[in-house]
Amino acid sequence: MTSLQFTPVHALCGGALLGIASIAKLALTGRVLGVSESFKRPITGDVRGSDAAFVAGLLFAGAAHTFISGGVAAMPHEPMVPLAQAALAGFLVGVGSSLGNGCTSGHGICGNARLSPRSMAYTCVFMLFGFGAATLAGTNAALGVVERSALNNVVYPAATSVAHWAALAAAAVAAFAALGFLASPRGTRAGSGVALLGKGLEEASGAPSGALSARQKKLDVVSDFVIGAVFGAGLVVSGMIHPAKVSGFLSATSAAWDPSLALVMGGALALCVPGFAVVRKTIKRPACAVDFSTPTATEMDAKLALGGACFGVGWGIGGICPGPAVVALASGVNPTPVAAWLVAMVAGIAVDKTLLRKSIPALA
Repeated sequence: MTSLQFTPVHALCGGALLGIASIAKLALTGRVLGVSESFKRPITGDVRGSDAAFVAGLLFAGAAHTFISGGVAAMPHEPMVPLAQAALAGFLVGVGSSLGNGCTSGHGICGNARLSPRSMAYTCVFMLFGFGAATLAGTNAALGVVERSALNNVVYPAATSVAHWAALAAAAVAAFAALGFLASPRGTRAGSGVALLGKGLEEASGAPSGALSARQKKLDVVSDFVIGAVFGAGLVVSGMIHPAKVSGFLSATSAAWDPSLALVMGGALALCVPGFAVVRKTIKRPACAVDFSTPTATEMDAKLALGGACFGVGWGIGGICPGPAVVALASGVNPTPVAAWLVAMVAGIAVDKTLLRKSIPALA
């Protein structure tokens, strides 16, 4: 049985790390951070080293968490929903993220940070269906959550833990600044690195306009690995790799309701909203890309609504989404249902791309 705890400081600190990684993704690569997109592109034939590097970074974060904790044997038991339910949840998340072109990271954090009405609508839909699915399916019960108030069980981290997280955040910012510095052919000049943090990278490349140097292409891949590792660390710190924690938030009518996830999103958005605005205003060209490549779709169509609904139901009955699933798999705790969830998610993306859009005209 699992007794949920309200962890506001863990949530805010983890959310801040998610925000730092998301801002770095935009500033360095010109792309928005979306975990499901790193799975969808290869399925559609768009294989990129940067996607593999980002997923590898998430895996590194999960493995590092287990290593620091003393190995799998020292990790607490991680409750998961039954295998069949996990597979169904993963499949629905895969279909939904493919139809809606994003998940909790791409829409919930980055899309909302860009003030995209489409992302705001998708987030509202998947939250609504997530609440309904978790409540009606009894996900808390499937995960062994005790009906005891999380709000009356507030847990704060030790001061040393907060210091370690702050050091990690500082190291991440320094690493991202260094990557921006190295991406510039004028990297020997001190001003090149400072530009990444707010003064702009008007000359992030000495190559002709529209071209990238070999070094920038390599640094694009390296950047995505570091971004994935920092993002994964944020998921670990915030507790979002624990399905019971997510289910505790989505089970809004439960006595064990845990608002921690709201603070995770809030912590990420508190940095990303101003951070994205500063990046787009001050950086004319990303450090490792020719130009910014952000979503341009504005349609509020059937695909978006159905995608949000499918994603929300899958999220609600499983308590896990793409990023946390990858990190949780690498942690090695209860890997079978997590692996089943991930395989089913990939299958859901493939089914949408090969079957649904061909058989349902409105989804084409």
